Amino acid sequence: MPSIDRPRADAPQEKGPSYGPFQLKPDFAGTCARADVVDVNLGHTPESFVGAAHCQITGQPAPAEVVDRWAKRMREAYYVRRIDVVRSLCAEHKRECKLAYSDPWKAQVELSGAPERRTKRDIGAVFMFFFDCPGGTNCGMDWANTHAPGMEGPTSLLGVKSGERAPYHPSQVGFWRRELLDAKYAGLQFLMLNTYGPDIADGKLKPLKQALDSLDSPIKVAFFDDTWTWGQPYFGDFWKKKPDLQDPDAAAKTIYESKWKPFYSQIDKAHWYRFGGRPFVYFYNSGTLEPRSKTAPLVAKLKSLFKADFGEEPFVDVDVAYFDDPAMQQVADAKFKWMTFDIPQRRHRSTMNGHVIDHAMVKWDAVNRDRPGQTANAHDRCVKGGQLLERVLKESLDAELLILATWNDLGEGTGIHRNYDYFADGQWLVPHHFMQLIRASQSGGK
Repeated sequence: MPSIDRPRADAPQEKGPSYGPFQLKPDFAGTCARADVVDVNLGHTPESFVGAAHCQITGQPAPAEVVDRWAKRMREAYYVRRIDVVRSLCAEHKRECKLAYSDPWKAQVELSGAPERRTKRDIGAVFMFFFDCPGGTNCGMDWANTHAPGMEGPTSLLGVKSGERAPYHPSQVGFWRRELLDAKYAGLQFLMLNTYGPDIADGKLKPLKQALDSLDSPIKVAFFDDTWTWGQPYFGDFWKKKPDLQDPDAAAKTIYESKWKPFYSQIDKAHWYRFGGRPFVYFYNSGTLEPRSKTAPLVAKLKSLFKADFGEEPFVDVDVAYFDDPAMQQVADAKFKWMTFDIPQRRHRSTMNGHVIDHAMVKWDAVNRDRPGQTANAHDRCVKGGQLLERVLKESLDAELLILATWNDLGEGTGIHRNYDYFADGQWLVPHHFMQLIRASQSGGK
C-alpha cells in the first residue's frame, strides 16, 4: 500500500497538547480489581493505561514486562491503539471483554467565536448526520475508535436550554447548534452536509433550521449529494430503484426532486454557502449511478432544474470518477478526489475554470468499522494525530477553498471535530486539538 504521513520512532513527535480550558481527571491509581466492563479510557500515559487495563481484565497488577512492552509499542508503532492493547490482553487471558469508553476530561467546555482571519482561503468540511445515537445506526461505541460527546447518551453539551440534555442525534437542535458553534470556533466558513436522501425527507432538517435561526452569524451550509443510497434495500421501494443514466432527463428529475430540491427548500438562502457567488454542491460517486460515461447530461440537467426553481445556477464540484464522461469537462465547475491518502500530495487540487480548490482527508481509523473486534496492523491507514492536517493547511494557503473530509465521520475515523478520546503518540490530545490547528492556520496563515 502507499506510504502515508506518520511520525517515525526517531522523529520529533507532534507538540504535546495545550490543555487550555480542558483539564484531565486524576490518573488511574485506584484499587486493582477485575471489572465486568473494561474501560478503555482509564490511564493517561501508556504505562498507567496498561496497568489500568490489566487490572480490569485480570484483577492483578500488570507485570513490569507487560507494561514496558506495550508502552514501548504504543509510543513507537503508529498504528497501535488503546483498544488494540485491551483486546490483545483480553485474548491473552482468554477473556471475552465488554468495553466502555469514559470521558477522561473533567468537563466538556463551551467553545465559541471565530478566530480573527488572516487568510483569503475559505475552509469547509463534509458533515455526516446519518446517526441514530445512542446505540443505533453508526453509533455503536465499539464501532468507532474515538467518541463524540452524546454518542453514548444525552449530555448537557448538546442541550439548548439550561439543564437540558440531548444525544448526538440529528433530530436534536442541540446536535446542530453544537457542531455549528464548534466549526465556527475552528475557523470554518461552512459545513457541507453529507446527504443520502431519506435523512432529509419529511422536513427532517427542521432542527438544523432552528439551530441556524438561534445563532448570531452562524457559518454557512453546503450540499453534498452522497449517491450511495440508490439501490439499497434499507429505505423502501423508492430508493431500491437506481436512476438510469441512459435517460438523463428522468434520472435528473428523480435525483433533483428527492434530494437537491428538498435540501435547499428547507434552508433559508441566507444560510447557503456560495462559491463565486453560487450555491456550492459536491456530487459524489459511490458506484451506484451507471453508466458513468453518461453523467455529463445528468449534471447539466440538475443544474438547469435548480436554476429554474431557485433563480441561480449552483457551482457543482464533481467526483473525478464521473469524468469517465469526457463531456463532464464542459459541465462541471470543479472536480475532487475523495480518498487522498494514495496520492503524493495527500490532497487533490482542482484548477478547472480558473479556480483553485483543494480537497483532503487528514485523519483515518476505520478498523473498528471495517473489521469489528480485530486489532490494527501496519497495513492499516491509521492516522491518529494532527501531522497531516498541519501539512495540508500549510500547503493549501494559496487555494481559494479547502474542503476537509470529514468533520465528523465516527466509524471511518476521519473526524476532526470535538471528540473526547483522541490519543496519539502516547498522550491524550485535547478534544478540540484538530479544531485548534485549523483556527491557528486561519488566523496566522501557517
